[in-house]
Amino acid sequence: MTDVTLRAALRLYPARYRRERADEIAAVFADTTAGAGRLATAREAFDLAAYGLRVRTGLTSTSPGGRLAALTAPLAAGASAGMAAAYHLVGHSWLQIELPGSAGDVPFFLAVAAMTALPLLGAVAALFGRWSAARILAGGTALAVLAHLLLLAVVTEPWGGVWVTMYAFQFEGAFLLWSLVQLAAPRDVLPSPAWREWCLVLVSAIAAPTAAVSIDAYASWSTIDPLWRGLMVGVPLFMALAALRRWYVVAVPGLAALPWTFSANLHGLWQQAGGITRLLPAAVLAVAAMVGVLMLRRPTGGAAPGDGGRQPA
Repeated sequence: MTDVTLRAALRLYPARYRRERADEIAAVFADTTAGAGRLATAREAFDLAAYGLRVRTGLTSTSPGGRLAALTAPLAAGASAGMAAAYHLVGHSWLQIELPGSAGDVPFFLAVAAMTALPLLGAVAALFGRWSAARILAGGTALAVLAHLLLLAVVTEPWGGVWVTMYAFQFEGAFLLWSLVQLAAPRDVLPSPAWREWCLVLVSAIAAPTAAVSIDAYASWSTIDPLWRGLMVGVPLFMALAALRRWYVVAVPGLAALPWTFSANLHGLWQQAGGITRLLPAAVLAVAAMVGVLMLRRPTGGAAPGDGGRQPA
């Protein structure tokens, strides 16, 4: 059983990584699980598989993506909590997270309650440096959003389901994407509690709902100019892509803002562009152009250090 588990976990690593380090990983796994119970072995296998996914997706502690996620995690936790607090203080008439009026309301209610309560607890955990708890709560938030969107898609008509789901995504998508930022952050480089992290969490908790109210991005899609919508998505995205050059001072606020600007404007851009078949090619070209501009001149500094051995996921 242990050999099967090890082989399954190793499958998640890139082929080149397996060829170079499979024997080393197998030896370490055998040492750490020798005499261990099933639960301890399963946990070690899970950590091994999780790090394989990090290596494959470039989200290790030494990669630009992993470092960017870790630096952005306090801002993401705070922004998610701020939007959740605004939902409770202002009411669902602002965020427009509505519940169908039927006997099946309980699953919808539970999903909405989870997506607007767990971020508040997650921000508290982040303030005290309890990132394991914060990431578990972020995972719960992401599952709650996905469950709510799936329920909406199921209870509406087949074509209406797509429209309703995308409409709901503009209000709920930020909770999902901010949660994914926290989950993407490598555990070993998440910040320890300090005045800087407290300020980041609290400032983002205030800034996110304030920006949403002042910009009025939740207005009808026909009342906001598509160029303005494109800039709201494109500028933070370009800033976030600056991580390719390791310009984290620029990239971190970009990635922190992108989950909200993207989700709040996706439905409107889809409507104004005339469908996904017109929107997607334009988006691909825009991202390719941004990456090209950033990589016109490669950094002159040395290469980033290697991944080294397996690290905590």
